Amino acid sequence: MNIRIHHFFDIIRDFGNNKTIVPHKYLHAYHKVAKQIRENPNVELKIVIESDAVCTGCVHLDKLICDDTISHRKDFTLKEEFNNYLDRRIIDVCGIQLSEKYSPKMLYEIANKYIENIEFIYEGNDIKHTIQRKENVIKGLHYYSKKHGSEIDN
Repeated sequence: MNIRIHHFFDIIRDFGNNKTIVPHKYLHAYHKVAKQIRENPNVELKIVIESDAVCTGCVHLDKLICDDTISHRKDFTLKEEFNNYLDRRIIDVCGIQLSEKYSPKMLYEIANKYIENIEFIYEGNDIKHTIQRKENVIKGLHYYSKKHGSEIDN
């Protein structure tokens, strides 16, 4: 399954936040992808910087490009550009190779690089939100480890 790395960490964050992940009004497949990641630490993930499995069915997906906008930043107005920016930063700090396939288990093992660099990755966002994101990602990683026990620890 193709996935943007920020979507993977968004899912882990939502696990840590105890968020009920249900279908969204935009009709994307976030809830379906989250379920696959929640249930299978070995599901094959190909990291991409483009529309991914989460984007499937989204009302904002136009010719494989997200036409949604954001308003929380002055340097970005298009969600696609902001997401590409985030994905590149995460890929760089975590040493992820776009040509390789990963599992949630493998990404779990490199998540400490994401956590250690989260202020850099989300520089320009509200620092309170970034700190909350960091706390929830850490909780999500703990949740995932407990759920999958030795499957993660091996």
